[in-house]
Formats: sequence, C-alpha cells, structure tokens
Amino acid sequence: MSLHKTVRARTSRNCGNCRAVKRRCDQQRPHCGQCVRMRETCPGYRDEWDLVFRDQTDQTIKRTKEKRAMSAITARANDVPPPARELSPNPDEIGINYFLRNFVLGSQSSSRGYLNYIPSVYVNDGEHPTLVASLAAVGLVALANSTQQPELVNHARAKYLEAIRNVNTALASPSESIKDSTLMSVISLGMFEQVSGFETWVRHVEGAAALLVARGKSQFSSPVTIRMFSQVRADLVIASLHGTKPIPRDMLELQEEAAKHTDTSSAFWQIGILGTRCANLLFALRSSMGGGRSAEFLEEATSIERDFEHTVENLAIEEPYTTTQEPSGDPSIIFKGRVDRYRDIWAIRVWNNARNLHMILCEMICYLLNDLLGQDLALTLHSGMNNRLQETLQTLSKLGNDFLATIPQAMELSSSPSDPRPSLDLSFRGNISGGYMLTWSLYMVGKCAVTTKETRKWIIQRLQSIGSNAGTSVALQLVKDIIKIDQLAG
Repeated sequence: MSLHKTVRARTSRNCGNCRAVKRRCDQQRPHCGQCVRMRETCPGYRDEWDLVFRDQTDQTIKRTKEKRAMSAITARANDVPPPARELSPNPDEIGINYFLRNFVLGSQSSSRGYLNYIPSVYVNDGEHPTLVASLAAVGLVALANSTQQPELVNHARAKYLEAIRNVNTALASPSESIKDSTLMSVISLGMFEQVSGFETWVRHVEGAAALLVARGKSQFSSPVTIRMFSQVRADLVIASLHGTKPIPRDMLELQEEAAKHTDTSSAFWQIGILGTRCANLLFALRSSMGGGRSAEFLEEATSIERDFEHTVENLAIEEPYTTTQEPSGDPSIIFKGRVDRYRDIWAIRVWNNARNLHMILCEMICYLLNDLLGQDLALTLHSGMNNRLQETLQTLSKLGNDFLATIPQAMELSSSPSDPRPSLDLSFRGNISGGYMLTWSLYMVGKCAVTTKETRKWIIQRLQSIGSNAGTSVALQLVKDIIKIDQLAG
C-alpha cells in the first residue's frame, strides 16, 4: 500500500454540527458562526492533521500480525518451516505513521503534540518527497529502537540517506531551499541526529539555523513559520548553553524581524527571548572567568530573573496545570507520588523549556553570588547576598521537583484529564517523543547541586531507559556525566 492511499481527498473542514446536518459553515474560530446564531454548542473542528492523514499505525500492525499468523498456520499444515519474516506493509508507510502517532498527534492528546505545526507545512507543500523521506527516517529509527526490531534500522538509515540527498538537492535550488517543507525536513532530521550523538546533533542544529538565516526576513508569513523559527531557536539555545558558542548575531536579527509578526506578549515567545539572553550571558561569563565582572553579570542575571518571574506568571494563566498526589503509583514512573497534569504535550514542553532555562540562570546566579561572597564585602551586603543564595538554591530544588512531576504525562504513562485513552502499547514503557523532549531537562536536574543522591539515581535510570530503548546516543552521553557526579558525591 503506497503512501498516497493514506491521504484524504477533499475532506470537510466544517465544524461537527455543520457536517452532521450538511449546512454551510463559515469556519470561524473559536466557534462557528452558524452554531452561535443557532445557539448550539459548537463541537469545534477536526484536528488539522486528521484532514491530511489517517493514522493507520494500529491497523498496519494488526494486518502484519494477522499475515504472520496465517503464514505460520499454513506452514504447520504443510509441515514446512515458515517463510522468512518480511516487512509488510511498506516500511515508508510504517515509519510515517509511527512518526505521526508519536511526534505529531500523540496517543493521548491530538490537539497540540510535540511537532504540531507539521500538518500545515504538509498541506501547503503537498507530499513533498524530501519531507516524506525525513519523516519516514525518523519514524523508522524510533520504531526500530522502541520495539527492538533491528531489521528496521537498515531501512531507517537508507531513508535517512535519501532524505539527506533530497535536502542537499533542495538547498542547491533557489526555489526549493526557501520552502517550508525543506526547513521542516531539516528540523525533523535533527531528531534522527540524536541517535548519533551530541556533536553531530549540534552541527545539524547550526545547519538549520543557517537555513533560517538564508530564508531571510520575508519568511515570516504565517504562524507556522514562527513555530519553525522558534523550534530551531530553542534547539540552538540548548546547543549554546551546553556548548561553547553564543547565539549568532544574524539569528538575533532574525528574531527581531519575527517579533514583528507574532504576539510578543505571549509567554511562549518570551521564553524564547529569555533563552537567547541566558545563552549569551553564559557565554560572556565563561569568556571572562576571573575578569572581575561578577557584579556586572549578576545585575544582568537579576534583570533576566525578574523577566522570568513575569513570564511564568503569564504562562500559568495561558497554560494552567494541576498538581495531584498518587502515592500508590509505580515509583519507577512517578517520583515520590507527585503527578502534574497539563492540557497537552505542547504545554508540558513550554513549561519544561522555561524550567530548564530558569535552572541554568539560577546556577549562574549561584556562581556569581559565591564569587562575590568570597570578596571583602560590607556585613549587610554579605548577609543580603547570602540570603539570596539560599533562596536561589530553594528555587533550583522547586524547579527540579516541578519538572519530575511532568514525566508520567510527558511519557504518556498517565492519562490527561481531558483524554483518558490508554497509550500506544510499546515494547518499552513510554512515548518516544516524550523521551526526546525530556532528555535535556533530566540532565539539568540530574547534575544540579541541590539534587539529592536518591533523586539523581532515579534520574540516571530514566535517562538510561530513554537512551537504550529510544536509541538516543545523546541521552547515553549525558547520563555518563551524571553518573560521574553521583560517584563524586560519595
């Protein structure tokens, strides 16, 4: 079965009520005008990705199992060994369906998944072969690792090489290089690079950033382009914070242009701005170690922290969550019985990005305060700085606990309040995209000075599980650092 058979043609975009009675729908947001006039409760619109693909993961797996079962029955009846195991249906289709289920839709939340903006890119550029190859490569390698099917790895790598060739061809074309599908292909392949290791992933992120810059200031024509820019910016911030380079000036200039085309008051946008400020402050701090600029850097860090507090207040309004206690829950999944519940995976991602950045900022503040406390200060100034140091350490502890409480839902091992459907049955316990999303935050909490030995060992187990079962070398590299820290802690 080829890919085009899974695409829906001329599917109605009307709201549920208008589709049911076959009336004309004005498709207004958030509620259809017809429903408002008729005083009906508008059920809303289909998920955008549902208008493009049928999610056939379960069906294809079921068909494959049925074929294998029939083959085994026939072989036993004829007293001959069963035939060699073959992939059916097409590996490309399996990879793409798996990608959609895990990275776009999510098995529990179909409203805003990890890469929820892909549907619009696909609709606008059609079945672009570069994008199709990229999604298939990532889906196949994720499926191969999560279900322990090594025969899929070769298909994944072949598809990856095809996608790279397609990307290189697209980049050589003035018209193809500026397409959203080309940028989205590069972004999605970044997840494949997490299998290779940190350095390879960083080079890929830097390449994606260079492509953004090459697309120029005219690229921000829709909310989707802003989302793609924000994705690359977030990856670039992580690469900078855990590497040795600042955010490039041309990316900052592009950020200024993007700000003209989006709601800059939103917490989502402000977190991205704070990320670039944190990354460049850390670079400046590293570059001037012993330069006597601690007071100057502390002033900038204090300014960023004030903006963080304001942004988090807005985020709590835009993306509220609830804290629950499940003392009888599985301790290998739920740390100390706490489970926080969010609207969807996207909300978890935004919150954890903010926490990750805030932790890095707090660590910088602790370093600067300790440096200043070692100098000859007035007694009142010394006391004030020491109090602030203790408060910052408490903030670090709280941020770590808040993050750990997101893991059950992020890994889709715990139902969200609005969607209690069970998660996809995988060989390893958890959602693949959740593992990708949680890796860096787990590392931040694991290496933090205020993290207890008990908590650190729990985090080590989580990272080892993600690294081994999801096949991400980045997670396995990071967990080695945490193990060393744990050993040094005694």
